[in-house]
Amino acid sequence: MQIGSSANLVVERIDINIASNSIVQSYYLKNAGAMELAVAAAVSLPELAASADGSETWVLAANDPENPIGLTITAGGAPVTTKAEVRASALGIDRLAEIKAEHLPLIPFGPETDKALAALSPDTAGRLAALGIVSPRDPKEPNEPLTADWTLDVVRSWRQVLPPGKTTPIVVKFVPVKSQYRMEKEDLDDLDDMKDEVCFKPQVLGAVQSRLKGNGAWKVIDMTVSVSAPSQWIDSPNPTLSVQKPKPDAIVAFCGMDEKTAGKPMALGTAPDDADEIRIVIFEPVGK
Repeated sequence: MQIGSSANLVVERIDINIASNSIVQSYYLKNAGAMELAVAAAVSLPELAASADGSETWVLAANDPENPIGLTITAGGAPVTTKAEVRASALGIDRLAEIKAEHLPLIPFGPETDKALAALSPDTAGRLAALGIVSPRDPKEPNEPLTADWTLDVVRSWRQVLPPGKTTPIVVKFVPVKSQYRMEKEDLDDLDDMKDEVCFKPQVLGAVQSRLKGNGAWKVIDMTVSVSAPSQWIDSPNPTLSVQKPKPDAIVAFCGMDEKTAGKPMALGTAPDDADEIRIVIFEPVGK
C-alpha cells in the first residue's frame, strides 16, 4: 500500500501474515493531529505477464482483470471502495485500447487468452507482433501458439480519512499470485539459483537437499510479497512477517526469517532494511 504524506501521519506498525492462499497486510496509521486527516491511498496489484517459455503456471483468484487477486480493503473494520486504474504495456507503451479493440482478454495468460490468441488471423497476429503486443510467429513454425507479450498493471486507489488522535488499522487482504512447481533430484542445482534470494538457513537448506538426494520430491509454492514502506516521506518500521505452513512437515524459506521458528507451524521474521519485496518459498513434501 502507498499513502499520501502528512506531518501528522505516523506509521506505528506493519504486520504481514502470509499463507499459501492468502496474504493479509495490516498497516496501523495514527493521525497525531487534532483535526481529521484525508489523504490519497493506493494499492498496486502484482504485475501480470506470461511466462516466456511457458514453464511457470501462475494461479489467480479470479478471471477479473481489474481485480485478479480477490483484493479487499478495510479501514477501522469498515470496507473501503476503490477505483481501478488499468494499464496494459507492451514495449513501455500503454496498448490497452489496441488489445480491447481485438477483443483479447486483458490477463496475459490462461486458457481464455490462449484461445483468443489462437483465433487471430495471420495479418492481425503480424500487426500486433509489430507493436510488441504478442510474440512474433516463426515462419518455419506457423502453427506455434502465440504468447501475449503485454504486461497488465492495475492500481486500486481511494481517499482515506483518518480521525484525529486515533490509530486506524488499514487491512489489505488478497490471494497471492504464486508459481507452483515440482522439484526433484535433478533440480538440486536450482537451489543454488534461489539461495541468495531466500537467504537459506543451513538447517533449512540441508533439509530440502536431503529429501531430493534421497529421491524424494517437493511441491514448491513460490511467491513475492511487497514489504515497501507506505510512504517515502514518513519513517516506517520494518514489517513483521509470519508465514503459515500448509502442513506440519512443510519447510519455509525467506530473508529475515527467525531461525528459531523454522521448525514451527508459523515461521516468523522481520523484513530486512531497505527491502521492497520478499521472495517466500514453501516446500511441501510429495511422493516420488
